[in-house]
Amino acid sequence: MINRKGPLLAAVMLAGSQTAFANDLNINGFMSVGAGVLTNKDVTSSGYDDDLSFNQDTMVALQVSKQVNDSTSATTQFVARGSEDYKTENSWAYVTYSVNENTDLRIGRLRSPFFYYSDFLEVGYAYNWVRPPSEVYSRLDVFSSVNGIDLTRSFSAGSVDGSVQVYYGRFNDTFAPVKKAFQIELRNFGGAVLNLSQGNWGARVSYHQADLYMPDLAANPTGDPLEALVAGAVASGLSDEFLPDGDTAKFYEAAITYDNGSTSFITEWTSLDHETELFLNDTAYLVSLAQRFDDTTVHLTYTSDKDEKRSGTIGTLQNNLRGEENSIILGARFDYDAGTAFKVEAQYVDEKLRLGQEGESAMLYSVAVDLVF
Repeated sequence: MINRKGPLLAAVMLAGSQTAFANDLNINGFMSVGAGVLTNKDVTSSGYDDDLSFNQDTMVALQVSKQVNDSTSATTQFVARGSEDYKTENSWAYVTYSVNENTDLRIGRLRSPFFYYSDFLEVGYAYNWVRPPSEVYSRLDVFSSVNGIDLTRSFSAGSVDGSVQVYYGRFNDTFAPVKKAFQIELRNFGGAVLNLSQGNWGARVSYHQADLYMPDLAANPTGDPLEALVAGAVASGLSDEFLPDGDTAKFYEAAITYDNGSTSFITEWTSLDHETELFLNDTAYLVSLAQRFDDTTVHLTYTSDKDEKRSGTIGTLQNNLRGEENSIILGARFDYDAGTAFKVEAQYVDEKLRLGQEGESAMLYSVAVDLVF
């Protein structure tokens, strides 16, 4: 993996042909074209099935930034994803005020800083995988942007460089946790991130929380699995425990990285803790090792994701949504020209549990071309 995020940002921006005008308007872009297929029709992974698809990992984006004056700049990013029929989304739209050379204040539509790769989650060129492992990274996809404000402060302490980021905002959109989409609102959505680096080593810890509201969720024993779960809770006299009305959800993340220029390593751990019983608490992690050989990088990754149900009647109801999955990813990346990378990947997916039932396993084969420009 490419792990040091400061140099990574510079590398991604410089690898492409940035357009800069005399008035300090900068335009950058990135694009991924991918394809994948699963070997088992009864397994789903990263949006793929047993028919070859070219949509899930295909996307294109443009980022436009303008330095308005010495202290203030504006940034926006437009993304079109194949998985969403190339509907264009304004995923970033914020103003940055540089308080001083070490402190930035941003306000607007921001990237939610959940993960180590959050800032580059859709820039396929920034990492070796075809896509970040879904067991860790895909569970919070719908919440990847937040409307709010953040403050980032950089610092140095001896040989250690670091940064602290705090943010606060609100989220309101639709959310399909199983099949059907529901309206969801996150209030008091905020958190803090600490990044540290020393030599070839890096570390990251973060904490996030929000108050959860789902106003159109109702009991329906023959409907979506989530509605059926609520119906069971109502019948058991547990509706207050399962209908979220301001219940707090918390997310924890920690990562350790190493990169000496030829050998790189990353391990990342995440945990979801829900006050409402509608969603199961969840723990996931990945461990990945990569070795570079000139323009070729070979990588191996192990991932795990496991839901935890409660005991008693609550646990019996939750069991119908419980999941557990492990996977092993073996892949290679070929940087065959400036700003372009070709990737191939084979992933063994083992669904130990899916919606409370014994799962199956499959191979997911993927290829992609990633560009920055």
